[in-house]
Amino acid sequence: MKSLKSLFAISAAAMAISAAPAALALPTYSATFQGVTFTFVQTDPDSLTFEIQNADAATPDWAGVQFLGAFDLKDLGLDFATVTATANGPGATNLAGLNAQLSANANDCNSNGSPPGSICFDLSPDVAITSDMLYTIDFSAPLNIASAGPHLQIVFTNTVDGPKVGSLYSQNVGSTNTTNTTNTTNTTNTTNTTNTTNTTPEPGVVLLLAAAMLGLGLSRKRRA
Repeated sequence: MKSLKSLFAISAAAMAISAAPAALALPTYSATFQGVTFTFVQTDPDSLTFEIQNADAATPDWAGVQFLGAFDLKDLGLDFATVTATANGPGATNLAGLNAQLSANANDCNSNGSPPGSICFDLSPDVAITSDMLYTIDFSAPLNIASAGPHLQIVFTNTVDGPKVGSLYSQNVGSTNTTNTTNTTNTTNTTNTTNTTNTTPEPGVVLLLAAAMLGLGLSRKRRA
């Protein structure tokens, strides 16, 4: 009986540990556009990381871009008339977000398009492109991201504070609800979007942990 309880405890603990990584998965949103991959990860209720990969190898109308000028976000479920945000990363040290957005004809955060739902980060001066650029964005209120994922607009330039090069992008990035790949082709651009499924903790994991603790407790009591 003693060995049976010990075996039960070990098995339950192993099952709980194996289930834990899935339960702890973070909400992730990812899309690839013209060879550049954008990834958002919600690291806690009021923080995001924003990663830009392969911008130095972008194609076609972003080909050869040299600098990142600005980016703006919306569909975060926040009213930026009252909520604030700061970004840290290449070219940004506690950079305060502006309650504005980018426009097709400008490379700065100076449009009143759809605030209070937009937050815009204007890098000054524009920062040189690298193959992997990571930003951490902290908000003053908990995020409530739309089911389609964060909406991104972004400006790349060829000279510091120069004119915008190519597309503004202006699309929602990824989804946490389904796993699929969408390929959309139009006359000017090709969009490849990868949506990521994230798993939330389930009651079974909690029950397994409780069973493991109970079994280990009984085993130690018998030995005592």
